[in-house]
Amino acid sequence: MRVITKVVDHWQQLTTGLNSILHVMPKPLLEQLFGAALNRLFNPECQHQQFAFLHQHWVQIQVPDLSLTFAVTAKPTATGTSLRVSMRPQRATVTMRSNSAALLLLISGDCDPDTLFFRRKLLITGDTELGLAVKNLLDTVELDERLPGPLVQATKSLAKALQSQPGQH
Repeated sequence: MRVITKVVDHWQQLTTGLNSILHVMPKPLLEQLFGAALNRLFNPECQHQQFAFLHQHWVQIQVPDLSLTFAVTAKPTATGTSLRVSMRPQRATVTMRSNSAALLLLISGDCDPDTLFFRRKLLITGDTELGLAVKNLLDTVELDERLPGPLVQATKSLAKALQSQPGQH
């Protein structure tokens, strides 16, 4: 728990460092890494074409404290659907915006998207119907069943520590 406390105490420094790393990495490499991670994480949904509603649409994701913006779309494949990530500006149908601490709470399962939305920690602009379809699909995915156990534990511990810090979430 001591390591988690230190991470929380230095959250702003951590996000600044991560921001620096993200911005020196080549965009094509980030696209491949993010795309591979999303396709692996959402493989069952992709195989069952549950992301088909994203064909011809881009969802832009903004994480301001990391100065990170990327877009996701779905492309049909012979075996279902594949998620594609672009680090270049796209004509987004919907934009979802949240800071890294709120996203960590979401990933850990300590906070649901509706709560973040009503607390104004998750902003959805553009085609709200499409945004809600994305949010609802993501709500059905149990990340703790798909992510490696140590990552789940670290995420939950970090989220709990962040929630106890004023102004961090």
